[in-house]
Amino acid sequence: MSILASHKRQLTYIYSSQSHLGKQVLGYVQGTKNKIKVIDIAKENLGDTVWVEIVEKLGLSFENIFENTQNDDTNKEDFNSDDWLKIINKNPALLQKSIAINGDRSMLISHRSDILKFFGVDSAGLVKRFNHEPPTTSSTTKDEDFV
Repeated sequence: MSILASHKRQLTYIYSSQSHLGKQVLGYVQGTKNKIKVIDIAKENLGDTVWVEIVEKLGLSFENIFENTQNDDTNKEDFNSDDWLKIINKNPALLQKSIAINGDRSMLISHRSDILKFFGVDSAGLVKRFNHEPPTTSSTTKDEDFV
């Protein structure tokens, strides 16, 4: 049974407002037609069980999700799950990337364009052309999923 409620009609967006990227992607997320649940870990703590579930959904380790830039001398490989949970609850700025969850799908957002990939948006369905050719201004693909 899942602790983190996730439905395919709702996007759960987890970020830190202390992250520049997280705030930028939030703008993209707020522009969707989907129901959105926004969780800012700088303002509200997620439980340890929820973090473990998120890590499992992403298929990544804690050290791949959180950026420990404050202590470059510390070996991140020495941290276990409990250490990471304590660190993130005290330092939400370590979540520089954000996390998008929609139903069974989840993605660690490392770049602004990743959220578009998450929604399946590919250049608004336009065909790339050379500079001397007139632009295509209508959709050229079927069943697009626009943000």
